[in-house]
Amino acid sequence: MEREENICEENVEPMAKKIKTEWVKSYSDKALLMMTKMGYEKNKGLGKQNQGRLEPIVAVQQDGRKGLGLKADECQLPLESVDISSEVINLPEKFAWITNSSREDWEFDKFNNCIVTGPRKQTIEDECLYCDPDILKNILDAKSEFDKLNDNELRRARARSNPFETIRSSIFLNRAAVKMANIDSMCDYMFTNPRDKNGSSLLHGNELLYFADICAGPGGFSEYVLYRKSWEAKGFGFTLRGPNDFKLDKFFAGSPESFDTFYGIRKDGNIFFKDNQDSFAEYVLKHCKSGVHFVMADGGFSVEGQENIQELLSKQLYLCQCLMALKILRVNGSFLCKMFDLFTPFSVGLVYLMYKCFEQISILKPNSSRPANSERYLVCKWKKSDTDSVCKYLDHVNDIFNAADEDVLEIVSRENIMADKTFLDYIVKSNNEIGQNQIVGLRKIAVYCRNIQLRETKQSEIRKRCLELWGLPDKLRQAPESKSSEKLLEEILGDWNDKLLFNFTPTELYTAVQLQNNINSIYDWYFVPIGRGETNINACCMFLCKSKGCLLRYTDSKKWEPVEYIFEVSPRSIFYGEIVYEYTGEGRTQTRVCALHIIDAIMIGGIDIRRLKLSERSRLCQKYALSLNKPYKEGNSGPIRSKCLYKLKEFPNFFNNMSSHVLKDNSTRLGLSLSSENKFFVPGGILLLCEICHNFFSTISNSTQKLYYFDKQTKTSYYKDCMPIDIQNALYASFRNTFQRRLLWKWTNLMQVEEKIKHREKNLLYREDFKTFICNKEKI
Repeated sequence: MEREENICEENVEPMAKKIKTEWVKSYSDKALLMMTKMGYEKNKGLGKQNQGRLEPIVAVQQDGRKGLGLKADECQLPLESVDISSEVINLPEKFAWITNSSREDWEFDKFNNCIVTGPRKQTIEDECLYCDPDILKNILDAKSEFDKLNDNELRRARARSNPFETIRSSIFLNRAAVKMANIDSMCDYMFTNPRDKNGSSLLHGNELLYFADICAGPGGFSEYVLYRKSWEAKGFGFTLRGPNDFKLDKFFAGSPESFDTFYGIRKDGNIFFKDNQDSFAEYVLKHCKSGVHFVMADGGFSVEGQENIQELLSKQLYLCQCLMALKILRVNGSFLCKMFDLFTPFSVGLVYLMYKCFEQISILKPNSSRPANSERYLVCKWKKSDTDSVCKYLDHVNDIFNAADEDVLEIVSRENIMADKTFLDYIVKSNNEIGQNQIVGLRKIAVYCRNIQLRETKQSEIRKRCLELWGLPDKLRQAPESKSSEKLLEEILGDWNDKLLFNFTPTELYTAVQLQNNINSIYDWYFVPIGRGETNINACCMFLCKSKGCLLRYTDSKKWEPVEYIFEVSPRSIFYGEIVYEYTGEGRTQTRVCALHIIDAIMIGGIDIRRLKLSERSRLCQKYALSLNKPYKEGNSGPIRSKCLYKLKEFPNFFNNMSSHVLKDNSTRLGLSLSSENKFFVPGGILLLCEICHNFFSTISNSTQKLYYFDKQTKTSYYKDCMPIDIQNALYASFRNTFQRRLLWKWTNLMQVEEKIKHREKNLLYREDFKTFICNKEKI
C-alpha cells in the first residue's frame, strides 16, 4: 500500500516556514496596534537603530518534567537519506515457510562438539555472517540517533508515524493479545484451530485445546486464546512473579477460569533453572499426557540504554523458551516465540535446531509489531517425535550459561548451517527484509520528531481493515457489566419462566409399578449417580454464576443465595447440579473435600446449550468441567466435575463398576472411582433423565430389529435416517423438558442395591426390580 505523500527534504522545510508564517499572522492584532502607535515598523527591530528581533518570541511550552528553556539535542539524521516512500504495507502480511524434510538423528555427542565459548560480547557491529553488513550498520546508526531524544518525543513521533498505532490493545489488556490475534490470522488460525498436514483437526473427540503461555505476564497472549476458544481451551501459565505477573483479574475478553498458573518448584517463575522447567513440564503433562497443542513464548526485559545489544542480552532467554516448548509439546504441536535481532551465530544456531525439530518454521513480522523495533516471531509447525536429544543438549547449554564463567557464542557449527543452503538463504533474506523495513521505520520516526505537524493519514482506515482481517470487534476494552441475578436470568432465559422451571421437584420412584408407568422405553432414558446429602447443600439444585467469584444456588425458599464453598466457575453459567464429598483413602486416614458435580445445563460460560439433546449437553458439560477443574492446584478452590451419563439399558454394568470402600465411621459403602486422581464418590441414589421429547418414544422393530421413533400425537413411526427435518428438530427434549420429567430413585436402605435380596420391604424399589424391568423391556 503506497503512502499518499512522500516526506523528504524538499517538502519538510517549506512546510515548517508556512507553519511559522501562519503563527505570526495569528499574533494579537491589539498588540501590533499598540506597538505601531509606539513607533514599530514592519520588518524592523525595536531598538534605537531598528536593531533586534524581527519576529515575536514564541511562548515556551514545558515538556514533561524538563525545565523551562531546556533545548534538547536534535536528531541529526540527514533528511536526504530518508525515503519514506520505500515503506511497504501489506494487508495481510507476506511471509514464507521453509520445510525440513531431513530425518537425520542428532546425537548428544555430535551436538556437544559444536559448542563455542568465550568472553561475553558487548557489541554486535561485526555480526554480518547472516545479513547484509550495510543493513546492520544502518540499523545501529538509526538506533543511535534516538539516544539524543527523550522518551516523550519518541513516543509522540512513534504514535504519529506508525500506520498501525491506533489499533493499540483493542478489547484486550495489552498489545500482546492483538499481536497474537494478528499472527493467528496470518497463519490460518493454526493455533486456535490446529490441523495436520492433511487439513484434519488435531483435536480428537471431546478433547480440549491445550496450550501453554511461558514468560508471558501479564497474559495478553492467553487472553486472546481464551477470547477465541472460551472454556473449550485450557491453558497453563509460567512467568516471573512480581510486577509483571499474570493479571488474570484483568482478563475481560476471555474468562481466566480455564487458565492455570504454575511457577515451578522454586515458585518464582524463573525459566533459567532446569528444576523449574522440569517441574512445570511435569505439572502440564499430568493434565495432558501427550503434551499441549501449542506453546506461546513472549519473553522480554528492559534493555534501556543497551538497545543495540538486545540480542546478546537475550540469548539465554531465547534458549530456555525453546527448550521449555520442546519439553511440553505433543507430536505435531506448534510453537510461537518472540525474538529480537537474529544476527549472531548463537541465535541462528538455535533457530536451526528448532528447524530440525519441526516440519516447518517461519520468521515473521506482524503488522501489529511496531515497524521500527527489532521484534519478530519464530513460528514452528508440527513438532517431530525425535527431539529428546535436542532437549538434552539445550539443557547442557543452559547449564553452561548458569555457571556464569563464560559466554556461549555458538551451539551449531557454521559448517552445518552453511551446508544447508535452504536454511541459510532463508535466514539471510529474513534478516535483510525485516532489517530494511526497520530502517525505514526508524528514519520515519526521526522525520516525525523534527516536524511535529506530520501525521500518518491512514491510521483509521488501516485500523478498521486490520480488525476485520484478525476477526476482532471494533470497540474499546471495557470491564464486564455487573448485573443482578434477576436481570441476568431474564437475559439468559428469555421466555422461560424461571419459577416454573426451577421449582419442579423430581418424581420419586418407590415401586416397580411406578417405574413401569413413568418409562415407556429404556432406549430414551439415561441416569446419573447422585450424592447422599452429606454436605450443607442436601439436594440437587440450580446454580448460577453471574460474575467472577459469584456462584449462587436456588434454595427451597425460592431465593438465590451464595454458595459457601469456593469453586472457580465461568460467568454466565446456569446449570443443574449438586455439591458432594469426594473421598481419598480408607478408614481413619480418609480425607474428603467438597466438589461441585454438574448434571445438566442451560448455559455454560456464555454458551447456550439448552436446546441440544441430552447426550450432547452432557458431552459439553464434561468438557467444560475438565477445562475448569484444577486437580493438582494448591489452593482453596474445590473440584468441578460433570456427572457421567449412563444409558438406562446399561444399568447392570453400572454396579459392576462400583467397589466397596470403608468410610471413617467404619461403614462400608459402594463408591465410584473418579478419573486418575485416586478419589471416589459415594452415591446415595440415581437420577433418571429422558433424552426424547414427551411426544415421542423409541423401541426396537420386531421385523427389522432397528430402533424407530413413534410420534404419540400423529401416531406415526419413523426410522432415524428417514425422519423429516421438522420431526428431527422436535424429537429431542430441551433442558426444560428433561428437567421437568426427571425421576429419582433414592437409596434409603443399603439392601436396595445389593445383588441378592433376602428380605424385601414395602414401598422400596430394589436393584433387582430395575434389572427385571430392563430385561422385560428388551424382550418387547
